[in-house]
Formats: sequence, C-alpha cells, structure tokens
Amino acid sequence: MSTYFESINDMCNLVAETFDIPVFFINSKGKVIYENLRNQSLNPLYENQKEKFFNPLNFRSSVKYQFPVIRRSVFSEKYILISAFNNQAFEGTLIIGPTLAVPLSEEKINGIVNDSRAFFYREEVFHYYKSIAIITSEKLINMSVFIYHLINKQLLSVNFVMNENSKLIEITPKNEQMNIVGSHNLQSHVFHDRLFEKKILTIIKEGRVEDIKELSSFNEEEASILSKSSYLRSIKNHVITLITLVSRASIEGGLHDEIAFSLHDRFIQQVEEVNRIDGVKHLARDVLYTFASKVKQVKDERYSKTITACKDYIYKHIYENINHNQISQKVDLSPKYLSALFKKEVGITVSEYIQQTKIEEVKKLLAYSKTPISEICSLLNFNDQSYMTRVFKKVVGITPKQYRERHHLLEKK
Repeated sequence: MSTYFESINDMCNLVAETFDIPVFFINSKGKVIYENLRNQSLNPLYENQKEKFFNPLNFRSSVKYQFPVIRRSVFSEKYILISAFNNQAFEGTLIIGPTLAVPLSEEKINGIVNDSRAFFYREEVFHYYKSIAIITSEKLINMSVFIYHLINKQLLSVNFVMNENSKLIEITPKNEQMNIVGSHNLQSHVFHDRLFEKKILTIIKEGRVEDIKELSSFNEEEASILSKSSYLRSIKNHVITLITLVSRASIEGGLHDEIAFSLHDRFIQQVEEVNRIDGVKHLARDVLYTFASKVKQVKDERYSKTITACKDYIYKHIYENINHNQISQKVDLSPKYLSALFKKEVGITVSEYIQQTKIEEVKKLLAYSKTPISEICSLLNFNDQSYMTRVFKKVVGITPKQYRERHHLLEKK
C-alpha cells in the first residue's frame, strides 16, 4: 500500500511540475495526502485552509468517477478531479487547479469580493485571480484525459469525457435532480448573445426538453456585467431577463398565458430569495426545463378544452383546498362524467393529479425557500404533516426533510 502512495506522490509531482499548476491528492477519508501549490497561494476566500475549498468546490472525498471531472467552484475557478484506483479499489482523488479559461475582469473580481464580504482581502483576492493559470476549456479536457491515463493506465477519448461531464449537469424531468457539479454550464453571458438567444427561445417554443442539455458548451468567463457592485446581483439580473424571454416564448409555443405569467412571477420571486451563485444558476436551468416541459406537455397531450381548463384551474389554485366536485362545477360537468373524461385523457384521476401538482410545488418550496416544512404543509392544504410526508415519499421516493437536505439552494445560516 505504501508503494502505491509513493507512486501516486511521484505522479502528482510530475503533473504539478509539467503543467505548473497546483495538485492535491485527497484520500477517500478526506485526508490531504499530497500537496504541491507551485508557489500559488490558496484563494483568500477559503481563509487559507485547504479543507475549506471542499465546500465551494462541492467535493466529497468518498465519491468516485470512472472519468475525469471538470468542476467549477462557486468562486469561478476550474479544477480537474481524477479518481485514483488501485486494482479497481478507490484510493482517493487528485484535485488539479485552479485554472481560468480567460482572465476575470476587474468588475467580476470586485463582484466576487463584495458578495463574499471579503473587503479586507480585496488586494489579496485580486492578486490571487491575476496569478491563476489561464487554460482554455478544450486544453483542460485534453489535460484531464492525459492525467487520467497517467494515474489509472486507461486512455479515454476526449468526446467520451465531454459527454460524461455533460451528463453530470443534465436534469432529467423524471427526477429533476440538479447537480452542483455542472452549475457553471448554464452561463449568464449567453442570455445576451443573439444567436444563443434565438436558439434557446426556439427550444422553449418547440418544447424540446432534450435539447437543453446541449446548452452546456458556453463559457461563463465572457459574461457581461449587469451589476458592478455584485457578481451575484449580475447573475440574478441575467436570470430575470431569461425568465421574461422564455415565458414569452412558451406562450408562443402554446402554453396558456396565465400559466406562463404565473411561472414567470414565481420564478422571479425565487431568484430574489436565493443567495448563492450556484443556487441562482440551478434555478435558471430549472426555469428552462420547466417552461420547455410545460410547452412539450401542451403539444404532446393535446387535451380537450375541458381538461385543459381543469388543469389550468388546478395549477392556478394549487394553494387552495380544491377538490374534484369543486372543479366539476367550474367546468359545468357532473363529477361522474368529469371523472371518466379526466381519467381517459390524462391517465389518472382528478384527485391524483391535484396531489401530484401539489407535490411538485412542495419540491420547489423545499429547494428555493426557507419556509418550514410544517408551514408548507399548511400552505398547500394537506391534512397534516405526517400525511404530506407519506404522500411526498410515495411520489418522490424520499421524505421532504431529505429532499431539502439534498436540494436546498439558499444560503445556510
């Protein structure tokens, strides 16, 4: 075992010396086994503690990957993560970096300083960002393939590595998992690139949910600045612009305007509540998936006007105590006839659809607000918290508490 770690140390040293960038090796228990900073100081925002960059990097020492991972910290640095295996046994992770694809502007660095309230470290932070190695995204991928081969004696294709990294950021409508790994891939600057804007609005208008994952190839470092005082505020302003654009596109795609406007207002409220950069970007990607999914649903399902009216009513009154009989009165049908018609067109009962829609709203409140679970239960008119928990676990697979722990994107106190 000691021979293996001696070999790892030698390879880490070779990587650091060859590419002239910092290298760490963290074992599966989270202990720093090797470090070579190459005269590069740690980000002052980590308070000069190596362990503290685990959080902004969302790094977990026990997690392993069968390919190199390109990850971006919440402070805009990029890192390569390489899982090291010894006869298929996971030994730990190389963390290579930081790097930047392009130099950060003074406005962006100022925004990061202000968001982090690191006013006393301003000069150190500026010096730190000016000293980081500039390596293009393409070259970083090539480096990662080379280093993975060196460590694990397995040569992967560049396309394979790019595709696997793309999958890490994909949020499938099935489970709506929003992994922080790819938070950098929803880039703020692209909302003001006319060609990209056209592409994204076409995707939303046509309800092409699967095409959203292709939006991961843009570089945030070239983002325009919409707030000189705060990088977070700048990102929020970009996302608010995005929400407005895609809500209009969704209406053109056939989504009922009241649903689009309701989503628009709700997402903007959520943007203002989130106080972390990665959280805002996750929410932006959720905006795209939500609007595209709603349009796709309209195009695919083509419900009758009666059923569409029922679904619209349920969505707009989700915070009220609505039931089957109440909805049948709104559409002027007998409860029995509505039940048969709804089940025929939608595939589930009115009550089941109300329950599913409420659970979707619970998920958003758990992820994007600080509202206590007991209050969420009350807001959405569940009988009691234990009943809501049972229903939530049945639909989602985990409890509301577990969901919030995994997906909560607000600043922790």
